[in-house]
Amino acid sequence: MARWGPYFFSRRRRYREERLLAYIHREHEKGRHLTEVLEDPYVERCGSREFVWETLRDTPLIELLGADVREAIQRGSVDASNQA
Repeated sequence: MARWGPYFFSRRRRYREERLLAYIHREHEKGRHLTEVLEDPYVERCGSREFVWETLRDTPLIELLGADVREAIQRGSVDASNQA
């Protein structure tokens, strides 16, 4: 058995996933669109597109991004009705 145990590499992947999610969240908080963030060189270095999408799927970050998008749409609707 390896000196780090049989699950060493699975822990490393989890670390990569957490770093990737933190980066996407941080960039989204700066006001960048998700599609723009996903095209960043940093995201591309993290792994394949499949890895990125598997990481994004079923995470609380998706719910947060969805809430932000809904909020932005609502703000836009309110702004548009105020201008009319």
